Amino acid sequence: MDNRTKEEFDFDNRGLSKAWQFRFKFYEENGLPKFKQTAQYKEKSKALGTKQRFLLTFNIAGIFGPFYFLFLGMWRKAITLLVLIFVISVILGIIRADSGLYFAAFMLSGMLTANPAYYLHRVKKSKSFNIFEGYV
Repeated sequence: MDNRTKEEFDFDNRGLSKAWQFRFKFYEENGLPKFKQTAQYKEKSKALGTKQRFLLTFNIAGIFGPFYFLFLGMWRKAITLLVLIFVISVILGIIRADSGLYFAAFMLSGMLTANPAYYLHRVKKSKSFNIFEGYV
C-alpha cells in the first residue's frame, strides 16, 4: 500500500459502515477483483468465511441499479450502467430472450461492479465512466 493513500484516506474514520471499511481495507491490502485475479487476491479471499466473501463480492446495487450508484455519488458510472442496461435490453429483445435473463443481467451488472467502483471513487478519487474499471 502506498503511503499517500494511507495519509489521504483514513479507512476507520470516514463515515463508512463496517461493511465498507472491510471491503476497502481488503482491496487496499490485496488489490481489486480482476477478471484474472492475482494469486494473493485468490488466496486471501478463499481464506475468508462465506459471509465475508459474500460481503466482499455482492452488493444491494443489483436491486437498485443505477440509482444506487447515484446515491453513492458515482453519477458517471450510473450513466454508463443505464446505457449498458439499455444495450442489454435491446439485444435481449432482439433475440426474444426470457425476461428472467434480462433481470439476471441487470442485477449482476450492478452487484458485481459496485464495490470496486465505490472503492475507486472514494479512495482513489476515480472520475471514470468505466464501471468495469476495477476488473481490467
